[in-house]
Amino acid sequence: MTDAHQPPKFIHCEGVLEQEVSRGAFRARLPNGKPVIAFVEKGELCLRERLRPGKRVSLTLCPADFERARITAMIGEEG
Repeated sequence: MTDAHQPPKFIHCEGVLEQEVSRGAFRARLPNGKPVIAFVEKGELCLRERLRPGKRVSLTLCPADFERARITAMIGEEG
């Protein structure tokens, strides 16, 4: 039996940014080919300034909405 008040389990994966759609929002593609809209949190200004189409990023998806993801880090870049 599951607890109805249990928070959803987030899904962590990688993706590639394809196109910037607005400041801090990108179209991204998951390894399985699925497109998502990926966002950077407002407090992540240093990350947001380095993001460009073609960059590999770490994403967090909520199981309640597989169309949107949060960008948590860039992959393969130090600093």
